Amino acid sequence: MIRHAIAEERQAGADDDTRPLTEEGREKMREGARGLRSVVPAIAVLAASPLARARETAEIVARAYGGLDIETVPALRPGQRPAALAEWLNRRQASGPVAVVGHEPHLSTTVGWLLTGAARSFVELKKGAACALACDETWGAGTAVLRWALKPGQLRALGD
Repeated sequence: MIRHAIAEERQAGADDDTRPLTEEGREKMREGARGLRSVVPAIAVLAASPLARARETAEIVARAYGGLDIETVPALRPGQRPAALAEWLNRRQASGPVAVVGHEPHLSTTVGWLLTGAARSFVELKKGAACALACDETWGAGTAVLRWALKPGQLRALGD
């Protein structure tokens, strides 16, 4: 699970779906993606929310991994039920790690639900942060285990 990088400020009356990353956000994410690659050497599937800032973040991650395809997943849109992402994960026949790029508080609530069965946040995912979950069989409420959680600065440091 990867939270999108730093985005432009929300403007009153503007379409929030199209809000892009800032230049600082893009640069920090490029560094963070290199660090992510040191922890997760290969990604089988890369998915992103339909919102521009998540898609741009996924594009940076894709380039760090040599050019991955990006799947747009509506279940990563803010406000979706955690079970919707679990259903999508269960349909994937990936032979390796699946990376998803989304938003807060949706991601941390989904992480909490996958770990404990309660749809509440207890893992903080700052902009550009990532965490890894594992699941032996079927993704669902309380079926996952947290492998690691890294702040953006920790990911950037790993990329040096």
